[in-house]
Amino acid sequence: MGTTEEEVHDDLAACAAESGALPRGSPLGLVPGSSAGGNFPAATSAPVSSFSPRFQEPAVLHALLLHNHSLNIIYYYDMYLPWRSSFMLCSEERERGMLVSEGDPEAKYTELETIGKGGFGTVCMAVETATGEEVAIKKISLLQESSNELCVNEIQVMRHHKNGNLVNYVDSYLVDEELWLVMEYMDGGSLHDVIRETRMAEGEIAAVSRECLQGLDFLHSKQVIHRDIKSHNILLGLDGSVKLADFGLAAQLTAERSKRRSAVGTTYWMAPEIFTSKPYGPKVDIWSFGIVGMEMVEGAPPYLMKTSRTVRQLISSGGTPKLQNPRQQSAWLRDFLRCCLETDEDRRWSAQELLQHPFVTSAKPTSSLTPLIVAAQQFMADRRY
Repeated sequence: MGTTEEEVHDDLAACAAESGALPRGSPLGLVPGSSAGGNFPAATSAPVSSFSPRFQEPAVLHALLLHNHSLNIIYYYDMYLPWRSSFMLCSEERERGMLVSEGDPEAKYTELETIGKGGFGTVCMAVETATGEEVAIKKISLLQESSNELCVNEIQVMRHHKNGNLVNYVDSYLVDEELWLVMEYMDGGSLHDVIRETRMAEGEIAAVSRECLQGLDFLHSKQVIHRDIKSHNILLGLDGSVKLADFGLAAQLTAERSKRRSAVGTTYWMAPEIFTSKPYGPKVDIWSFGIVGMEMVEGAPPYLMKTSRTVRQLISSGGTPKLQNPRQQSAWLRDFLRCCLETDEDRRWSAQELLQHPFVTSAKPTSSLTPLIVAAQQFMADRRY
């Protein structure tokens, strides 16, 4: 059953009351600047989605992120009910500061080139003018409703969870109708590039597996599910470093909400429990990484040439994907994939357990990945020119 407008309104009102923004039972404010809404500080408009626990599908709302560091009130304006607006004061963010920084990023960073494009916007490589440090700037259009919650999710996960196997967060800014997310620049591109352009040996597959599992083990220890693990979201450095990226679909579990049900992710990498609408936990990421393992072996995820509907049917009916030529792979690799791709979530191994698997402990050093990364970049450059 969907969330009603009244439930949306009540949830936000309850949250505001619990955080001390309003006395219980108080009506929510109107649009900032209106006579009924009181006097509010100047605001910067940016669409985001509500985080109420009731929402199976987030209500589409416009948020006005107030540049008021003593309160950090977030005003939510319902696009479909323009006569009604509401706000939520997030005490956690009040303590940490605004989601975005003030200032002009165009004065701080010098853009060099566009290194990626997608439905969300573009990714540019830039340097910090004062230090010469290379960064990547992800420019996310806030005019697309689909990017709303992803923006806030990505900032929150990257800002508050630092680890050597996660792409490092630097800063974020609102620029016109875009959110600029400044992050560590990974000069080796994505694992997807390496898979597409080269052939990986088992020791190299194991090295990538070890690094990714270390990142997943860290996230899962913090009760965070990534929910979009795939080769495109695993970034590499020319030194062989391996880091997880793109946290827009991440979910924070809590004692009150220890499972999720939302059907999110990228179809070919999604776990069966997501397709069958069962409550799920962090091990959906393990299934997804098992599919990445198959990508590294075979050059593409299973069922890539089939429709999304067919893939859902195949996976949800209990079908574990099979290697095309299993005898060409070692017993350790086959067993590692079996442990990742167990259809029963309870029997599927955790990241911590997989780090002790013989296939992973036999991994080559990450420096062994450098020749593959260089070769992939050369092949792509040759095609461009």
